[in-house]
Amino acid sequence: MHLTIGQLAKRARLNPKTIRYYEEVGLMPKAARSESGYRLYTEGEITRLQLIRRAKLLGLSLQESKEVVEYATTGRCLTLEGHLLELLSTKMARVEAQIAELRLLRKELQALHDSLEERLEAGKGSAAGAPCSCLESPDDR
Repeated sequence: MHLTIGQLAKRARLNPKTIRYYEEVGLMPKAARSESGYRLYTEGEITRLQLIRRAKLLGLSLQESKEVVEYATTGRCLTLEGHLLELLSTKMARVEAQIAELRLLRKELQALHDSLEERLEAGKGSAAGAPCSCLESPDDR
């Protein structure tokens, strides 16, 4: 049984434009066409789209997703597992670095918030006509 792009999109819970885009960038193979030119898909394409969605949720790039889907759909699961382990290790290291950066940002924002709150409560805002120092770090004063 063949599915039209609308049917496939509905079953995969995606927009048809997304499916066309995935074809364009090579995540999906070019669809067969009906005599009237409509794209026709197989049930297997639903599985492929689910793999693509999962790869996207894991933060894999389009190229990484393409490799993972290619391995998975051609039965090279053992190769995929090793490759995926490597990709996920790299992703986790990046996430840890981002978390550290966000913690630092939160600390800086909290310090500035507290400093501004203290200045306003004490009536020590910048004087009219004076350069505003509201974004200075408390350490800069």
